[in-house]
Amino acid sequence: MLHQIISLHGYFMEALLVTAILNGLPALLLKQQIEKMVFWTRIGYFAFWMLWSMGVFIGLIAFVFDGSRVTFSILLMSVTAVVLGVAEGYRAIHTKRLWLQGLDASRFLWGMLALEILLIATVSFYELQMH
Repeated sequence: MLHQIISLHGYFMEALLVTAILNGLPALLLKQQIEKMVFWTRIGYFAFWMLWSMGVFIGLIAFVFDGSRVTFSILLMSVTAVVLGVAEGYRAIHTKRLWLQGLDASRFLWGMLALEILLIATVSFYELQMH
């Protein structure tokens, strides 16, 4: 049962990684259409938060179900979850603000998305190496 819960957690983290990658597409495809870009970015933002919260919740269930102590891996995943949340919120607010001012936010957007992708991939790779 624990193996299934951890597998489900991994699937949500993979979906979160894909969503983080896809969140950059509106900026590439809709450069001149600010309203559509903000609309699709908002959908990506909510998809990210849905997958993030489901992944965190299932990770918490796995932690409680396992009954283990707080380890470095658990702390790493917890800190990463908080940093991802802060980075995604900052990215969404700052990018929208730049777009509505008529400025190009591509470098900032892709820089923040690269940070999010790097965090997810690094922690996932570390966890796969540990188990």
